[in-house]
Amino acid sequence: MPSLDSNPSLMPRLPWPAWVVLLVGMGISTAGSWVVFRALGSSTHLRLLPSGVWLLGALASLLAAALTALWLQRREPWHARLRRNTRAMRDSDARFQDLCEQAALGVVQVDSISLQVLSVNQRYCSLTGYAADELLQRSVLDLCMPQERGDFARLLKALIAGEMRDIRGEHALECKDGSQVWVEVNISLIGLQQPRQILAWVQDISERKRLQQLEQQGHRQLRRLMQRLPVGLVMEAHDGRLVYWNEEFLRLAGNASQPDASSDQWWQRMFDNEAARERIRQRWKNATGKARAALNVSAEPGGCHVATQEVLLLGNDGQRRAVALSGVLLDEGCLMVLQDQSQRKAAEQEVKQLVFYDPVTGLPNRRLLEDRMQHALVAVQRRNGFGGALVLDVDNLKSFNENFGQAHGDAVLRRLGERLQAGVPAGATVARQRGDDFVVILDDLGDDPVAAASRLESHAQHLMERLRVPLRVDGVQHHVTVSMGISQFGGKALNASEVLRRAEMAMYQAKGLGRNMVQFFDPQLQTALQLRRSLEQDMREGLEQQQFELFYQPQVESGQVVGAEALLRWKHVQRGYVSPGEFVPLAEETGFILTLGDWVLRKACQQLAAWARQPAFAQMTLAVNVSPKQFHQRDFVQRVLTALAEHGADPRLLKLELTEGLLLTDVDDTVAKMVRLKSHGIGFSLDDFGTGYSSLSYLKRLPLDQLKIDRSFVHDVLSNPNDASIARTIVALAASLGLHVIAEGVETQEQCRFLADINCHAWQGYLMSPPVAVAAFEELVRNARAHESLKTCMHTAADVVAGGPAMSAAQAPGIESVA
Repeated sequence: MPSLDSNPSLMPRLPWPAWVVLLVGMGISTAGSWVVFRALGSSTHLRLLPSGVWLLGALASLLAAALTALWLQRREPWHARLRRNTRAMRDSDARFQDLCEQAALGVVQVDSISLQVLSVNQRYCSLTGYAADELLQRSVLDLCMPQERGDFARLLKALIAGEMRDIRGEHALECKDGSQVWVEVNISLIGLQQPRQILAWVQDISERKRLQQLEQQGHRQLRRLMQRLPVGLVMEAHDGRLVYWNEEFLRLAGNASQPDASSDQWWQRMFDNEAARERIRQRWKNATGKARAALNVSAEPGGCHVATQEVLLLGNDGQRRAVALSGVLLDEGCLMVLQDQSQRKAAEQEVKQLVFYDPVTGLPNRRLLEDRMQHALVAVQRRNGFGGALVLDVDNLKSFNENFGQAHGDAVLRRLGERLQAGVPAGATVARQRGDDFVVILDDLGDDPVAAASRLESHAQHLMERLRVPLRVDGVQHHVTVSMGISQFGGKALNASEVLRRAEMAMYQAKGLGRNMVQFFDPQLQTALQLRRSLEQDMREGLEQQQFELFYQPQVESGQVVGAEALLRWKHVQRGYVSPGEFVPLAEETGFILTLGDWVLRKACQQLAAWARQPAFAQMTLAVNVSPKQFHQRDFVQRVLTALAEHGADPRLLKLELTEGLLLTDVDDTVAKMVRLKSHGIGFSLDDFGTGYSSLSYLKRLPLDQLKIDRSFVHDVLSNPNDASIARTIVALAASLGLHVIAEGVETQEQCRFLADINCHAWQGYLMSPPVAVAAFEELVRNARAHESLKTCMHTAADVVAGGPAMSAAQAPGIESVA
């Protein structure tokens, strides 16, 4: 049997205090048995007593040890639990502190009696900008904004007194730098022992507050915007009350301050006519019902639109306003939207006025005229009757504008339009077709063509008599005459353009016969018009096909050919040479003269450059006619300089011939262009001098080089004393102004000698040569010395130089009358 010593695992598992009790007990038993043994001595009958004593002591020791062990075993779990609980509490506190430090929320522990801060976490410090040691032992009220400290103290008092379980809310905390931070707090009491502590959880809501402020600011701005919107807004609640309105609504309603209390009152006030009010309101109810039905089907959260209708409101101020009324159905009711249509109506009227009416006279323009003409054609066809169109052209309106200004001319046109409107029967149309043309349409002249023509002529004569009465405009009296063309329509189907075209042709015939008269349409005019259109088309094609060319007429001075005038000629492929008097006016009228003028200018510069390479022609000048339209082009100067540079021509050899009519339009612009061109060496000649509206004031301002005596004076200079006097006056005037003078249209030796006698030594005309092609002109120049006319004129000039008859500017009669 193994011993306890040899196998410690067999020894009883007792706590060390039990072993101590056992050993002490065993020791006492041994000592007691020894004492008994010594006391009994050698008594035989008592020899076994010490062993019993020892055995009893051992048993008592074992019992005491067992009891001790049992007591210790029962006492040990309570101590262990106490130790574990204590350790758990320390661990829990540590974990709580760690949790607070790592939390995304600010945490503050406060003493409930002193309200001093016991601890804060790092998050709270970062929110307020304080360090932890700066907050400890401070009153928690110091962390609040000054204006909130009183209310916050009362809340804490109620919490500590048990009147509240916790404190929740949004507050502003004061940061270290004086700023504030918005937080959401949750404050409660913690702990069971008194005094309990206050624990505050703090969450930063600054961003949320910022968004709320932005939202509130947006609402305020939206409300201000709605107040200032250019549309009227009014909210009608479900019970019919008007709960919101803006300033534009008040303006449209004509109210200075407050609108009506209900929509019923508003409808009644805005529409004074009961029948109209009920009709409009019923339309509004129907539109609202449709919108509500659509809203129920679609269930859109944003509401449904009420269809727009245009109404005429009568405001409290007595004004009527056209308004577009619409609405939006919302949960709160119906938002009515009123848009003022006054400006749109005015704009539409203005557009209509600009599109369909003449801005000067206020009469229908050509666009509306054609529409009225078409309606008149339909009307007479429906009635099987007749009507008529009168086209009136104001004679010499251009002279009004030139002499009195454009504004004065416009005033004359307005007065004429008023007279025409007053002189036509009711239902007739008076229109201004263009510049100086008026049109009258009469669509009820009866069903007999002869009687209709008679009535039409009677109306025309009546209008002519009214228009012949002198006009007084701005204190100036005018005698205005018109040329009138008449075209009757009905019976035969015609379109509007054809009727007006026939009346225009008749009007042009009246102008051609002397003006200030009435002419009915002649079918032969249509043939002439068709030929005119064909000629225009042929002219444009002719320039592309190089059918045009320049002819040259020599200009002679003192017996020598010193230059030439370039004259345009057109050789038609079928008709041969077309007279310039036929195609040049047409080119002027259609604007094609600009294209032709550019071509002539470039061709002339090209010829100058070619002559510069031939010694016999190197100093030859070349005169080119310039039309007023061409000269008044904005870039005319640049066009001339470009043509010269393109061909390398000498500007000093180019002479531009201008007509007197050109001087009547924008003299300042004319002078400026002439000065610019003259600075490059280009010369200027005033063509047809004496036939237009020349004045000395113009002549002294213009940088001219030459005056040209018109052929009409030269032709009868030997037979008509007036023409001879005018020729002498022009020569004397040119001499007084330091200008050169040349005569055109010289056909006889006698005319040449007369010109030489009055000191005009430069001339051109058939006496020397008609305009010829460039080859013939060059041949003529080479043989000029043998020409008989040159010999005669040279002899006459020599006589004058030697002391023959001559006349100075002082001796020339008639200068004052011309001036």
